[in-house]
This record gives sequence, structure tokens and C-alpha cells, in this order.
Amino acid sequence: MRLKRSGRIAACTATALAAGMLLAGPASADGAPKPTTELQLPKVNMRGTGALPKAAPTTGTQQKQNLQRSADAPATATVGASVKPRFDVDGDGSDDLLYRDLGGDHYLKKSSNPTAADETINVQKADYDEDFKDLIPAGDLNHNGYPELLQLSITGQLSMVEVASTYLTNGVTWSSRGWNAYNKLIAAGDMTGDGNPDLLARTHGGALYLYPGTGRAGTDTPYGDRIQVGSGWGKFDQIIGGADYNADGIADVLATAPTGEMFFYAGTGNINSPFADGVQNGMGWTIYNQISPLVDGDGKTWVLARELSGTSYLYPSLGNGQLGDRLKFGTNWEYTSLLAGQGAIAAHGKGEVLGRSGSSLYGYVGKQNGNFADRFLIGEGGDFPSEFGLTLTSSMNKENAGDLLITYNGVLYGPQGEIGGGWDIYKSLLGVGDLDNDGYGDLLALDKSDVLWMYPSQGNSHNFASRIRVGGGWGIYNKLLGAGDITGDGRADLVVRGTDGALWVYPGTGSGTAPLTDRVKIGSGGWNGFNKLAAVGDITGDGRGDLMGVDSSGTAYRYSPTGLQGLNTFSGRGTIGTGWNTYGQLF
Repeated sequence: MRLKRSGRIAACTATALAAGMLLAGPASADGAPKPTTELQLPKVNMRGTGALPKAAPTTGTQQKQNLQRSADAPATATVGASVKPRFDVDGDGSDDLLYRDLGGDHYLKKSSNPTAADETINVQKADYDEDFKDLIPAGDLNHNGYPELLQLSITGQLSMVEVASTYLTNGVTWSSRGWNAYNKLIAAGDMTGDGNPDLLARTHGGALYLYPGTGRAGTDTPYGDRIQVGSGWGKFDQIIGGADYNADGIADVLATAPTGEMFFYAGTGNINSPFADGVQNGMGWTIYNQISPLVDGDGKTWVLARELSGTSYLYPSLGNGQLGDRLKFGTNWEYTSLLAGQGAIAAHGKGEVLGRSGSSLYGYVGKQNGNFADRFLIGEGGDFPSEFGLTLTSSMNKENAGDLLITYNGVLYGPQGEIGGGWDIYKSLLGVGDLDNDGYGDLLALDKSDVLWMYPSQGNSHNFASRIRVGGGWGIYNKLLGAGDITGDGRADLVVRGTDGALWVYPGTGSGTAPLTDRVKIGSGGWNGFNKLAAVGDITGDGRGDLMGVDSSGTAYRYSPTGLQGLNTFSGRGTIGTGWNTYGQLF
């Protein structure tokens, strides 16, 4: 459902669902939806705390944390050359930090005024109705003193704006399509030695390409033709660039693997081979769900790292490819859905769960710490009877929130009202996410003969293209889950539970004609012990979709993908809370 600030009410007719909402309206006397309030966000300050570094830390402020540093790292930093910051908005020579909260508001944390409250920033969009999938601080591309910001849409459109203070000077000046060929874009800094910031792009298959900067911005094309510079980069779950970690004045790359190792790739300045072979420089990085680079006013480089709890830390570069002991940066970052320039694949689709108790419906907004904010009432007794089939899909439009579909007497209703009849031929519907790589979440429908069909979304949460047969024989499963990205490649996957309690994933392919590939077992058994299973989207902030299971006692557990494959897909579980047997169904 659509997340809104508290106190805002949707307007709709008595025969339609609330426009723009992720949730449907309650039933009226004739069974059609009626108006209701929107899903409300937590009533808290969602700004993250912490002061950005302007220079090296004073003695004694660091915390001993050898876990993330190799044993042979020196104790003091090496003095050397530096690179320019990627996102110096206030002009003080240090990076500023741009981030987005759960409600879609953007904030700018300035290094020049560390004690001031983070300012709201109006990030002008190429499409007003679209929520960005990712934001990439690109650096000062045309060397005029103002940094450029790249906006990646869910449909693969990359747009550019120039940023000054907390407003955009010229609006969207350049756009290019086709970037959905990649699952990650990285602002690389100057890797070619010509003084122009470059861009790295990784495909879903792990190939890495360099787009060399042209020294132009505005309406001019900022990047030249791509050059393949690597393969096998799909093994990394986070990649960051645009900073200098060995003090030679050339931008380097850091990458972390799902097993926790960090690797340092030294920049060479060679356009055809822009970095040397990777060298492991740390371990234990699985405790962080987001990392991002920063450059301070002395030209020194830092790595900002956020834990699941929402506490963030800073690691100083030691000037030889190693990182020093961490310092605590700040708290309250569990409400941040996106750090601009972060290293993981950004999630898009949904991050909430609904529970039906009798004929009442409640909602929980997922935070980025693996849990939920306090519940709120969507519709009270009688509004959502069991005769209403409910399906909470991953977003089928440009908004970063799910859509609730209702089936009643064979008629399907969506956020804009009645979609159409004849849906009683299906025994279940689920919204797994974007299966055909057009950016919009699609609908899967399982008919009474156990044949699975895909209805491609048309991007408005209301219209579908002609259905496509996925395959038959799905009766061997007792639960199908629209899980988002489970495998860590940026594509939506389908998770299913067998009648024997085993758990499987059908990885998404991005193909509109064959959207799923062969299944892989990710749970050897015991999953029938959960009387309720739900795909809740990314509630851990790492870009991968999480699962929620409730046992007979009413205790709910979170299973978060590791980025590894097969039976290592889930390394363990976290407790969400008790009392969930209040609900007969979760969506």
C-alpha cells in the first residue's frame, strides 16, 4: 500500500479503492470498496544523527574494531594525494550526505554545519509520479563547482540534475534509457586519469562496464561509450567507488562479498584496465546492510557503514588500501530507506505486511532494522470479511510501495476501482515483483488446475497485458510467495513451499516469455511448522526481500537472505515478536 505521512486521507468514490493507496477500501453494503484512511508512517523524526567528517578524527575518539581490518594494517594513516568529493553541495570541500526516509522525503546532511538539523531537499524528478530506485552522486561532471546527481528510475531511465544547496539549479537536464540492463550503477570518480568522473555499471550476469566521463553536463552527454572492464562481479553484494584508499590520487573500488570479506581494487588510471586485481583488506562486513564512501575536507577517505540496528559507523582510510578502527557516527538510521551512493542493489516494491483478524485489517510498516513500526487499523470489524480475497502485491506502478488487490464474487478490484471479472477461475494471486524487466511489478495467478499464469502489469496498478502461461504442476506446493529478490541479483524471484515442508526458489530471469528458471532448494524441511508465511519485502535495508513466518504459538520470525545460494540462502532467523496468532492471514 502507499505510504503517506500521518493525517493525510485518500479521496475516492464509493465504488473504487482509495486512489494512490497500497491498501483497498473496506466493503460497502453491496460488496464494493469504500473510502478509508491511508497507511500511516511512524510518528517519529526519521532524520539520522551524526556529524560528517571534515578532517581526521582527534586522538582517542576511535573504537577498537579489528574485525573489519586485516591483521597487517598499520596503525597510522599514510599521507598522500587525494581525490575530490562526489557530493559537495555546500562548497566546503567535503562530501555531504543525501538520504531518503520511509515516506519518500529526502534530507541533506551538510558537513559545513554538523550541529544543524538535516535540511529537507527537493530532488526534482524527470517524472513527478515516480519514486527513484536509486540515487547516485556523480561528482562535478563539468567542473563548474556544483555536483551532479543521477536518478535511476524503475523503468531504467537515468536522469541528471545539478545540485546547489537544498534546491536544484536547472532541473532535469539529461536523460537516457536502457539502464535496466544493469543491476547496479557506481559513481566511480576519475578512474581514467583525465580529471573527469566516470561511471561503473554491473549487469545481472556480473559483467562490469566503465562509462568514461566526457567533462560535460547540462544537456550534453556526460559519458562516452561503455568499455567492458571485468566479469564475475556478481559475487559482490556491495560495491562502492569514487574515493581514494591508497593515497595515490586515483579513484579506487571497494567490494564486499556475502561471506563478509572486503576487497580493495586499486585504481590504475588506465581506461581499458582501470583497476588492479582485488586484494582482501578486511572481513566481517555482513554486519552492515549499507556502506557508502565519503571524502572529507583534507581529501581523506572514509567508509560509512550502517548496522541492522540503525547505528552507523565511520571507518577512516589508512592510505594503503586498508581501513582503520571505526568510530560511531550516529543512530536512528533504521528509518532511512536509501543512502545516495550506497553499495547494495536498491530495493523497490514494498516493505509492509497486512494482517486480517476476523473481518478487521491491520497494517505494519517495515523499518530497515528487520522489524515493524506499531500497527494501525486499516478497516474495522465487517470491513474486510473472509469473502474478500486479499493480495498485497509488490508495486505495479512507479511508486515504491505495494498495491492491495481484492477479489469478490469473481471481480478483481485495484487502487483505481474495478479491474474486471472472471477471476474466480484462480485459487490464488500473488505479486512477486517485476518479472519482465520493465520496472513494474507483475501478477501471478494459479488456476484450479494448478497452472501458473503471469499477467504483465502496464504500470498503473490497474491494467494488465494478455496473460502468459508459466507452467503446470504447481499443486506440489502448498504456499507460493511473491518474495522480491531472494538470490541477490536484483531480479524478482518466486519462493514456494512443498507439501513436505521444503522451501524452494524459482529465480527470476527478466524475460517476459520465460520469467522463471529451474528451482533451487533453499530450505531442507520444517517450513510446514509455520501456519503463516508472508513475503514482506526488504525490511533489513540490504536490498533483498525478507520472509516472515509465524508458528503455532504466535511468534513471528524473520528470514533474511544472505546473498549466498542454495541451502545457505538463509543463515538463521531473527525474532519479530509474539501475538501474531491474532491474525488468521498475513498479506
